[in-house]
Amino acid sequence: MNFLRLPDILLSVLFEDEDILAIDKPYGFNAHTNDSKIEHSDFIQDGLIEIYEKQWGRKLHIIHRLDQTTTGVMIFGKSVDSAKKYAEYFFNREVKKTYMFVTKKKSEKKSFTINQQIIHKAKELDAETDLAFVKKSANFELWQANPHTGRNHQIRIHAKAAGISILGDTKYNGHNYAFLCLHNCRIEFPNGIVILSKMPAYFEDLTILDDVVLARAYFEADRRQRLFAKADKGQCFRLSHNDSDFTIDQFGETIALTWFKERWTEADAKKFSAFAKTLTKELVVQKVHTETKTTTWIAAEGDLQYEIRGDAGQVSGLVLSQRLQRQWILKNSENKSVLNLFSQTATASLAAALGKASQVTVVETSKKYLEWAKKNFELNKLANESFKFLNRDSLTYLEQCKTKGITFDLIICEAPAFFRRERSVFKIENNLEELIKNCLQCLADKGQILFSTSFDALFIDDIRKTIVKVQKDLRIDKLEINCILPSLDYELPDEKIGLKSFLIGKI
Repeated sequence: MNFLRLPDILLSVLFEDEDILAIDKPYGFNAHTNDSKIEHSDFIQDGLIEIYEKQWGRKLHIIHRLDQTTTGVMIFGKSVDSAKKYAEYFFNREVKKTYMFVTKKKSEKKSFTINQQIIHKAKELDAETDLAFVKKSANFELWQANPHTGRNHQIRIHAKAAGISILGDTKYNGHNYAFLCLHNCRIEFPNGIVILSKMPAYFEDLTILDDVVLARAYFEADRRQRLFAKADKGQCFRLSHNDSDFTIDQFGETIALTWFKERWTEADAKKFSAFAKTLTKELVVQKVHTETKTTTWIAAEGDLQYEIRGDAGQVSGLVLSQRLQRQWILKNSENKSVLNLFSQTATASLAAALGKASQVTVVETSKKYLEWAKKNFELNKLANESFKFLNRDSLTYLEQCKTKGITFDLIICEAPAFFRRERSVFKIENNLEELIKNCLQCLADKGQILFSTSFDALFIDDIRKTIVKVQKDLRIDKLEINCILPSLDYELPDEKIGLKSFLIGKI
């Protein structure tokens, strides 16, 4: 089994020319692949260079790296020669670097020049940093740092030496906080190239940091927006994945806040409305377990449009964690017969139709979802006799296809944790093997299955073992099994994989 990272239409860069590519590094990512594994799987998180190499399909070279907890400008070279050229700028101290950081310490002085050696790998290295006060709030101060050398943890160590340790940097005597507040906002090269990165909102307005819950929402949104600068054009992605308390999603020009906690106050309404305004979006709040007003709007994902609804405490119409899968379907459906099981609002079917599938069959038990799916097709001006919408039980339909010898080139199976059938209950932990077996028996030669589930009790390797067992039972000579890595708005270093998605192909 391989781990497959699919390209993302939203992933973007700050600056690019023939020599270098500069990204807006988000918080929490290593420069290179780290050694941590997701529990119960062989998954290893990609470092940023591996992510961008796969996205751009070319070898890159790190010229200027940032710590895992530092945000802002990070530089890759496109060739060995360009990497060497720009590395020499840094080595010769010809690059002007400007960092910003927040501290909870109070300082009577407004500027420092710190000359203090830094010990790294048993060597004493010269290091110099200029520090300058920028502004303050009642509890925090914002400072600028201009390092003249490039030593490991230099700004963090020198901020401590000046008595203004960085907020969240407990390693160097900073106040404990949910995250570390250090940002690389500007790099100027001697050849005239200047690369800028916008400061996080809580650097601009230090009072945001007074409310840790609100600051965490800004922080989560900030690290996703750095990855997805293109998403400002009305696209859809997750902003905050704090699913024990709330989630925040961008659906086009609307910010959808889904609130899981029991209590919702006027203070909550005020602060999250302010949060939405900083993103120049409209806020829709859905409180789970509470009746809320139905809201409907249109959002885009690439060239496709979807009707989104806020209803009964939830926002639905587009499963954001399946974005990469829909993009793959769009690019791999041409002239194929496509079956979409458990389709809900048929967003995957819509991608297949736009991708010029020869036939699309939508299977869904809910009449409400099926009508919604048809509306999405109409919204995208997709009308064709080869598009079928069937109000059926997906498992029953598979059995019928087996009996009649009907096969499909691509089967999209978005399996729920459970659903009630006419005479039984489907539970994925009990019926996974049967479901995969039926899908494979309805798959044409050289066909592919895109299988996904978000059931928490099933781990990646559980599904892989089931696929291999079914392969042996059906005596299929060769299957290509790829586990699709989650999109980066869901796969972040401190979050487990919720969606398990597999691409299974008959060879």
